[in-house]
Amino acid sequence: MRRPKELSLRSVSRRPGPLFSVPAMLLLLAMTLGGGPLRPPGWAGAAPATMLRFSGPAHGFYLVISEQHLRDIQAFAPKLAAQLLARRTTIVLSARSPALTGTRGALGTVFFTSYADFIGRLRRHAMPAGVRAVAYDPELWRATPFAERLFPARYMALFAAAAHRHGYAAILMPGRDLLAAASPCRQQPGEDLDAAFLRCGLAGAGARLSQIFEIQTAPIETRGAELRSFAAACAKQARAANPSVVLVATLSTRPGPAWVSGWQLSQAAAAVRPYVQGFQLNMTRGTTRAAVAFLRTIPAFHG
Repeated sequence: MRRPKELSLRSVSRRPGPLFSVPAMLLLLAMTLGGGPLRPPGWAGAAPATMLRFSGPAHGFYLVISEQHLRDIQAFAPKLAAQLLARRTTIVLSARSPALTGTRGALGTVFFTSYADFIGRLRRHAMPAGVRAVAYDPELWRATPFAERLFPARYMALFAAAAHRHGYAAILMPGRDLLAAASPCRQQPGEDLDAAFLRCGLAGAGARLSQIFEIQTAPIETRGAELRSFAAACAKQARAANPSVVLVATLSTRPGPAWVSGWQLSQAAAAVRPYVQGFQLNMTRGTTRAAVAFLRTIPAFHG
């Protein structure tokens, strides 16, 4: 399958035309002197002037959460939601323009399950203004195109390169289940997904490319020893590749067929906390109470 790529200069006509008009030449001169592309004020998709950088553990606890889940928390526990939105280390994922975040406090981040979709948005200048980070979550599902499922390391590299080229910080969230179908490195007979993920080096590859890397621990969060071992091994591999990467682990109010309580989430969090700087919390509207109970066990969110 052909590998998606950004628009090549070869596809631009070489015939002299409006490109060489006086206004265009002045614009090119301004770009050269100014060190970057110019866009009309307020143009949706204006790239950030400087890439966002994340601080290490001393900067505080990181929480990654979808905008819809944060709205559910807001309806149930408005004070807690306000605390989350006031923190610069809260990262709010949205498929479209973030509505809950502003220039201060929580970081609005556009979320993608497809590199092809991200490139399409960039080409159409359809990225929301003010966004400074983008997240890529390739998994073994239809939302991620077949080629991206087959070659996850390649497409993480393409996504991160495009993000950085346009001034966005990159957050990478590859699913463990990719190793069930990936090529050339994939799960072997008798090997579990944890072992395949580590052997194929996706934690190191993703961390090397990103400012924040997510370890998908939610599927095993109720199995304490396995959870701790996998998180520790991923963290070791990731930090060997990029010592400055911020690591977060996933937790879910429903990691399998059954729901879990806030207490069970706090036990899972305690098991992986020595290896990560925060969590992504996945939940459903029906499990908001458990999510809130868990968040209130975190000292920064008491209240």
